[in-house]
This record gives sequence, structure tokens and C-alpha cells, in this order.
Amino acid sequence: MTSRPRSTGPDTTRSSQSLAHLRAESEAHRLDAAVDALVGEWQAVIPALDADVRAIAARVARIDDRLRAETAAVLKASGLSDNEFRLLAGLMRIGAPYRAAPTDLAGRYVPVTSGGLTGLARRLEQRGLIRRVSHASDQRSLLVELTPDGIALAGRTMAAFTATEQRLMGSLSQADRQRCNAILRKLLHSIEAALP
Repeated sequence: MTSRPRSTGPDTTRSSQSLAHLRAESEAHRLDAAVDALVGEWQAVIPALDADVRAIAARVARIDDRLRAETAAVLKASGLSDNEFRLLAGLMRIGAPYRAAPTDLAGRYVPVTSGGLTGLARRLEQRGLIRRVSHASDQRSLLVELTPDGIALAGRTMAAFTATEQRLMGSLSQADRQRCNAILRKLLHSIEAALP
């Protein structure tokens, strides 16, 4: 007895899409239920707790956790640490000829001191991703510059980041993205204003 070939017509496609939609709804419900349970548990202990503020903090923490995990996977695939990528990306963002003084990179583009940047630059230089060049007007100073390999790796890694972010946020419409940005902007301003 021969088996009948599986249908790959419009009905099968619609069925697959319906199943995917149900799975997405189930996952969304699970995530919402987890946040609701967390907030409810805290409200039982602290009745005056602002449930909305606690829920926002829980969701932001979850988003941050997921984004960091996906970012770490991209960096691992590129063979870079977070600070190594920040240094390469900082030089890319400066623009051609992708060159800067270490003091201009430390703190602004890479969250390290000038001394920490020196070790970071040394590792990238050993891998052929950057080189040190003389300063045009101060022969005592050296500038850090991307090599062609560094430019290529920074570009590939940023493209992978962009693709990952698009995948993670792909279910948001353009209007949703704009509303989300507006709310997150207000949230960031509120948090920054409240800090000492």
C-alpha cells in the first residue's frame, strides 16, 4: 500500500500559520501569567506596591535578559567579547578613516578606562583587527585604526545584530515600534531624572 503524499497546498499553509499563531498566543499568555504571578506575590507581601511599576520593571528585566542572551550568541559567533566589539564598532561609527585616540574611545564608546583600553587594543591588534598609527601632529601619541579585516568583522557582526533585533521584534508593526519607542523614551527620562 502506497502512502499518499502530504498536501502542501493553501489549506496546509493556513493550518501551519494557525498552529504558529496559537503557539505564539500561548507563549504570550504564559509570559503575562508569569509577570502577573510575580506582581501578585509581591502585593501579598507589600499591599501598597504599585502593581504597574513592578510589572514594567519585570518586563524590562525580561527583555534585557533575552536581548543580552541573543547578543552574546552573536558575539560568540564573531569571536568577540562585548568590549572588543564596542571598540571595533566605535571606530566604525567615527567614520573613515576609522581612527581615533584611545582617550577618545575610552568611556564614550567602550566602558573602560584608558588603561583598560590599552589591553583591549593590544588583543585586537594581535588578531589583525586594528593597528596603531602615529598621530599626525603629536609623534608621542598613537592612534587606533581599524584594519580591513576589522572593518569586515565589525560590519558582519553589526549586520548579525540587526538581523537578530529584526527577528526578535518582527511581530511589532511600524506603529507599535513608534509607540514603544515613545514610551521607552519617557521611561528612560524618568529613570535618569530620578537617579542621584
